[in-house]
Amino acid sequence: MKKATILIIEDHEAVRVLLGMTFKKQFNVVTKKDGIEGLAWLSQGYMPDLIILDMQMPRLNGLDFLKQLRTTGFFAHIPVLLISGNEDVAENELLFDLGIIDFIPKPFNLPSLQEKVTNVLAKRRSYAA
Repeated sequence: MKKATILIIEDHEAVRVLLGMTFKKQFNVVTKKDGIEGLAWLSQGYMPDLIILDMQMPRLNGLDFLKQLRTTGFFAHIPVLLISGNEDVAENELLFDLGIIDFIPKPFNLPSLQEKVTNVLAKRRSYAA
């Protein structure tokens, strides 16, 4: 069976590397440092099974990335887990309206994040089967 692909978009290199190392044994992992790089990768025809998205990033932040992602019919169905240090309730409600599947506050608990990722991808595989 083909490994699922996770796109990680995170501007802090240490967090990006940590997440990449955490998931690379079980999944194909692609990392990008901001929303512009993430959209550029997607525009090349790649289709991840899950996106782990940071909220606060330079150039194109998580909210603007998500808005662009959801306006394209081609990528609108990709599940997104959002990680952020921002706990603005109104903004978080908007993010759920834009279709994120979960919000993980920073600093995050790595085993809990791994469990969420595994569960999301297992559900996607069961729907695809």
